[in-house]
Amino acid sequence: MTTFEIYRWRKTTDINREHALFELLDGDTAILDVGFTDDGIFEVAFNPSIGGKVIELESLLKLLGEGRVLADHDR
Repeated sequence: MTTFEIYRWRKTTDINREHALFELLDGDTAILDVGFTDDGIFEVAFNPSIGGKVIELESLLKLLGEGRVLADHDR
């Protein structure tokens, strides 16, 4: 049986950060956050709520690329 996840990005913010974060959502569950630190380093943080989540490597790389583009455009 094949399952199809529908991922979407949501911009989030923290008043203590210079740059916004972008959450990758699977349905209503945030699975990871991407964004630039105040020092300009691109970071990926996986949320603890995704325990056991499996994402094909090529799909994950594509999604991270999309997140990087969003973060780049927001700087």
